[in-house]
Amino acid sequence: MRFTKRVRRELLLEVLLFCFGMLFISLFYLDNILLTLLLIMGWSVGIKFWHRKDDFYFFLSGAVVGPIGEIVCIHFGAWKYTNPSFLGIPIWLPFAWGLATMLIKRVAETFLKVK
Repeated sequence: MRFTKRVRRELLLEVLLFCFGMLFISLFYLDNILLTLLLIMGWSVGIKFWHRKDDFYFFLSGAVVGPIGEIVCIHFGAWKYTNPSFLGIPIWLPFAWGLATMLIKRVAETFLKVK
C-alpha cells in the first residue's frame, strides 16, 4: 500500500474535520444552539474545500436517516440524551449525522485511491 502525498493530505483533512466535530460535541453538547452553529460552520468549511457533486446527498441522507433511527431507539428506551430539544434528540444531531455520513464516504473514497 502506497499513500501518495495527495492521499495523505486528504486523509489528514478528513481526520481533522472528524476530530473537530468530536471536540465540539464533547465540549458544547449542553449548548444546543452554539453546537448547531459550530457543526454548520464545520460542514460549510468542508463543503467549500472538498465539494463533490454527491456530497450534499450523502450529508442529507445521514442527516435524515440517522436521527430517525435515534428517535425510534430513544422512544423504546435504548438511550437518552442529556439535553434533548425535539423528540428526544438535540437539535444539532442531524448535522452530526450528516457530517459523519459524509466523512465516512470521503474516507472510503480516499482509501480507494491508495495503490
